[in-house]
Amino acid sequence: MALLNLFRNKRRTFSTGLALCVGFVGLNLLGAYIFRVKMALDHTSVYSALHGHIKIFKKGSVDNFSLNPRKYIISDAIVEKINLSLGQLNDEIEYVGHNLNGTGLLSNGVKSHPIMFYSFEPEVYARSLEQPSLHLWAKDWILPSQLENIEVFRKAEDTMSVTPRIADILSLKYPLIQNEDLQLAARSIEGDLNAVNLKLGGEHTTGLQFLEDTIVLVPLQKAQELLATDGVESISIYKKTYDGLSAFKTEVDAALLKVDPDLESVFYYDERINSLYLGTLGFLSVMGGFFVFLIGTAVSLSIINSLTMGIIERTREIGTLRAVGYKRKDVAQIFVLENIILSTMAVSVGLVLVFVISYLVNNLGIRFTPPGASNPINFRLVWNTGIASVVTVFVFVLTWISSALVIRSKLKNKLINLLQDSGA
Repeated sequence: MALLNLFRNKRRTFSTGLALCVGFVGLNLLGAYIFRVKMALDHTSVYSALHGHIKIFKKGSVDNFSLNPRKYIISDAIVEKINLSLGQLNDEIEYVGHNLNGTGLLSNGVKSHPIMFYSFEPEVYARSLEQPSLHLWAKDWILPSQLENIEVFRKAEDTMSVTPRIADILSLKYPLIQNEDLQLAARSIEGDLNAVNLKLGGEHTTGLQFLEDTIVLVPLQKAQELLATDGVESISIYKKTYDGLSAFKTEVDAALLKVDPDLESVFYYDERINSLYLGTLGFLSVMGGFFVFLIGTAVSLSIINSLTMGIIERTREIGTLRAVGYKRKDVAQIFVLENIILSTMAVSVGLVLVFVISYLVNNLGIRFTPPGASNPINFRLVWNTGIASVVTVFVFVLTWISSALVIRSKLKNKLINLLQDSGA
């Protein structure tokens, strides 16, 4: 009966079904884009930015290391104890990296430029760049020259990397390896002025326009020599998978407690070390929530309008059904089921459209430059069954609630009033 009723007013059914279908497609495409951005941020944060999945600091170091590095440095002895303590988690850990960052002045003898240096261990840097998942999700944030020079970084302990923007500022020539050694000057953790010579091995990108003239990558050994220390600022733990990250952090915290109660661990997405991650996802979440509200409201109003008109036209029919023994619940179920069937049809068509649109967009090679990005990136939609399932449930719940609210108010009328209603 509910299925047949859909064809009583084909134009109204079509317009409502179209609204449901368009809303379903729009929500799926929005979810596919946000999911792609999240996965790209995850992998650039873990591997490109060398944060690892979990990062270990001394308590207070995240906020105060640059002000008092001597107090918050993790000594070589403590590093060895941490490495031994983490040995019990080897089944979950892929590799471990050590970091020492700071600020300084980079010079080629002709020009000088203030920079922030991020340290890296050659093998850790190479393994991170070679991660298949990084190339799958964040290929646009890797320069071709970074991959070409992986072996250079593996073999040399005095080879640094600059961004193309810094290369332009210092008027460096290409290929970069042909340039003379650069000098990096900074204050040691004791406050003394120090400097080291570094060879140019390649270039990298931060992915952000406002950081392209700021960040250079320096081997850990040279960073320690520059700051006159054998310790590190932090330790990055690279887990084999993203699964069970919270439970893994709990295990890491328990291991650190045995080494030194003054140590703490943070996730790679912690706002204190990765504010860009939370800022970007926060913006996308607000934007996504706003569009969900708009689309949901439009779909709900379309259902309510269609159902209201249908009820007005079929008031006597409702009364007749009640008179022959149908309960209010039975009549309500007919109207709700009509819209559920219509939603099922709309979702079925929408699934096909989402697949086709995603396929076309991903194969057109559309490139765009997001606000603040240093380079254009491919516009991709990563759609999966998880997104489709969530949106499908949302559409059906929205349909059920909208239908139930409308039919409930009309069924409160007395039977005699329903039979006498002219339908006007």
